[in-house]
Amino acid sequence: MVLRLTCLASVAMAALVVGAPAFAQPPSPQPAPARPAEEDEDIILQADVVEEDRDSSVVTASGNVEIRVGDRTLKADRVVYDRVKQTVRAQGNVQIMDGQSQVQFADEIEADEDFRNGFATRFSSRLGPSGLVTASSAVRTDATINSLEQVVFTNCAMCEEKGYEPSWALRARRATLDQKEQMITYQDAVLEVKGVPILYVPWFAHPDPNSERRSGLLIPDVGISSKIGPFYEQPYLWVISPSEDLVISPMISTNVMPLLKLNWRKRFFSGFIQAEGSITHEQDFDSDGNKIGDNTWRSHLYAVGRFNINEDWQWGFGIERQTDDLYNRRYDIDGEDDLRGLVASQPRQLLSQVYVTGQEPDFYFEAGTFLFQGLRASDEDARIPEVLPALFVQKVFDFGANGQLATDFSAVGLLRDEPTLVTERPPLTLDTARATASAEWGSQYVVGPGFVVEPFASGRGDAYYLDDGGAAGSRTVSRFLGIAGATVSYPLISRQAGMDIIIEPIAMAAYGTPDANKLTNPNALPGDIDYGRTIIPNEDSLVFEADESNLFKPNAVSNYDLWEGGARAAVGVSASAQIGSDIELSTIVGRRWRESADPAFNELSNLREETSDYVASVRADVGRIVNVGARVRMDNELEISRLDLDASVNFWRVSGNARYFRVDRNAAGLQDEGLVWSGSFAVDDRWAAVVEQARNITQNKDIRLSLGIKYQDDCSFFMIAYERSGGRDRTLGPSESIRFTFALTGLGGFSDADTD
Repeated sequence: MVLRLTCLASVAMAALVVGAPAFAQPPSPQPAPARPAEEDEDIILQADVVEEDRDSSVVTASGNVEIRVGDRTLKADRVVYDRVKQTVRAQGNVQIMDGQSQVQFADEIEADEDFRNGFATRFSSRLGPSGLVTASSAVRTDATINSLEQVVFTNCAMCEEKGYEPSWALRARRATLDQKEQMITYQDAVLEVKGVPILYVPWFAHPDPNSERRSGLLIPDVGISSKIGPFYEQPYLWVISPSEDLVISPMISTNVMPLLKLNWRKRFFSGFIQAEGSITHEQDFDSDGNKIGDNTWRSHLYAVGRFNINEDWQWGFGIERQTDDLYNRRYDIDGEDDLRGLVASQPRQLLSQVYVTGQEPDFYFEAGTFLFQGLRASDEDARIPEVLPALFVQKVFDFGANGQLATDFSAVGLLRDEPTLVTERPPLTLDTARATASAEWGSQYVVGPGFVVEPFASGRGDAYYLDDGGAAGSRTVSRFLGIAGATVSYPLISRQAGMDIIIEPIAMAAYGTPDANKLTNPNALPGDIDYGRTIIPNEDSLVFEADESNLFKPNAVSNYDLWEGGARAAVGVSASAQIGSDIELSTIVGRRWRESADPAFNELSNLREETSDYVASVRADVGRIVNVGARVRMDNELEISRLDLDASVNFWRVSGNARYFRVDRNAAGLQDEGLVWSGSFAVDDRWAAVVEQARNITQNKDIRLSLGIKYQDDCSFFMIAYERSGGRDRTLGPSESIRFTFALTGLGGFSDADTD
C-alpha cells in the first residue's frame, strides 16, 4: 500500500484514512515517485499493512515498510508515526538512506518526521565503498552530527563468517561522526590488528571515507638512521582551495638540525604546477653521521609545470636544483630521476628547462632552454654547457603515391663561461652555435612479385659558430650534405592453422657526402690525443651506438655533429611468428658496411671501421606467463662484445623481472657487467616473499640488495624488508637498513625510514 501524507495538513491525512478507525490494503505494485524536498515536504509511505488510530493520530505501518521524505528514505519491519508529536519510531532491520550514498542501520530508532534528528540502538553506517562504523547507540542532532557510544570503525570488507576478524579496526569509548564536516573523531581509541590491541590514543580523528580533501595531519614517518639518528617527520596537509594544497613536513632528529620539507600543488584552468623542496642549516655528514665542514644553508627544489596555450600548443618548465651533490642521498630524498619537462635527465644529473611545443597533423615545433647540474664526483660544472636555446621545426608535405617530403629546421646554442678550459689537451670549445636546414623525401612502392622498394633522398645544410675563448679565436664553419638510396625488402608470409610466420630479407644501399667529418689533425695516429678530433666539435653524439634499431637507416647517426659519409650498405633479415593468440616470436639480425673507415667515430659507435659488428635481437612473448628478450653485438669472429638480456615471468605463485648486461667497452672505455632483478613468491593470497638485487658483477659487489616479506589484503598493506646499499660516493659509503611499511586503507599509511 502507498500513502502520501502531507506533514502539516491533517485534512489530507484524514482523506486517506476516512471510513474506519483502522484498515489494511495489499501493497501497490510500484511506490509513488518522490518529490523534491521543500519546506513542507510530503511523506511517501509504503507497507504491507497500514493502520491508523484516529483518536491518537498515530499511524502504524508493518511489513516491508518504506518511507520517503524528499531524498531521504527509511526502511524497517515496523514504523509508528505520531502526527501530533511529529515523531517516527522504526523497529527491526532499520535502514536510513540520506540520498548521498550514505546508508545507516539500526535495530530501533526514534526520530523526527524528516529523519534529521533522533536516537538509535545498535547503530551502524556504511562510509564510502567499504568503510563501516558500528556503535551500541547513536544520537543524531542538527541533521548531520551522530554521537556514538562503544564505537568500532574499519575499512575492511566484513564477512559474516563466525569468528571473522577484520585486518584492522579502531575501537573507541565514544566518537562523533560529523557528516557536514565529513570527519570522525574518537575518544579513548585503540587500534586493533586481527583483534589484537596494538596502539592506544586518548584522542584521534580522521576524515570520513566519503570526505573530499581537507586540511589535517597525515601519517608520520618515524625511524632511526646511522646518518641522522632517530627522527620524527610529521606531514601536515593544508588544503588552500579545491585546486591548491600544500604539505608541510618538518623533520626533527637527534644527530642533525631540523629539516623542513614542502610540497605544493596547484591546478589552473589551463595547466598545473607542482613543486617540492626542503631546507636546513647544517654541516655535511658521512654515512656514519660524522659531521664535516661548516654550518650553512642547504636545500633542494624539484618543480614541474605544464600549461595549454590552445589545443595544439603548450608550454612548460622543470626545475631541479640542490645546494650539494649528495644532499638528496644524505636525507634520502626521492625524485631525482623523475621526468619534469621535454627532456629527461641522466642519472646523477639535474636538469632545469623551459620549453614550448606545438603539434598539428603535418607540423611540429619545439623550443627549449636547458641548464644542467652534475652530481657525480667527476662532474665539472664549467665543462657542462648551458643550452640556450634549442629549436626544432618540421613541416611534412604528403604527395600521395609520390611519397612525403619532410622539411626541418634545427638550431642550438651551447655556452660555457670558463676561458681557462682552453688550456686543456685536447682543447675544449667553449661556445657552439648551430643552425641546420634539411629536406628529406621518401616513398614506398610494391613491385614485381612483392618486393617493397623504399627510395629516399635528403639534403642538409649546417652552419656553425665556434668560440675557443680566445686561444683559437671565434670562427664559422659550414657544410652541405646529401644522401640518396633505397631500401628493398621481400616479406614472405606463411599462414597455417594457428600460426602466422613472416620472414623478410632487407637490404639498404645509399651514398652520402664523403669526408664531412673534417679532422683537426688528419695525420694523427691511434693513441694520439688528437686522433679522431673533428673541426666541428662532437657535442650531441658522444654516447651513440649503431644497433639493430637503426641498422637500415640511411644515416645511422640520428644527431647533427657527426655525419656518416660515402657509400654504405646494410643487409639483414627480420622474422616473426604469431602462434595462437598468446605466443609471439620475433628476431632481426644484420650488419652494416661503409666505403671507408672514419676515426671521428669512437669504438662504442660501431661505425668507426669499414664493417660494423653483427647486431641482432630476439624476443619471445608467451602471453602473460613469460617474456624473454636479448640484444647482442658480435665481431667478425662472432665473439660477443655487448649482450643485453631481459625477462619477466608471471606463473603460478612466482612473478618477477630481470635484466643482465655485459659490454666490453662502455662510454668510459671500461668493461662493464651487471645484473638487476626483482621477484616475489606468493605464499598464499595475502603473504609473499620479495627480493630485489642490483649487482655490479665487474666489481663483484651489490649496488643494492633487498629481502622482505609483505602482506596485502583489501584494506591493509604491511612489509618488512632488509636492505643493503653497497655503493660509495665520496663521504657516503655502504649502509644496511631494515625498512618497515604499514598502510591502512581509510586511515592512510605509516612508513618508517631506514634503520641504517
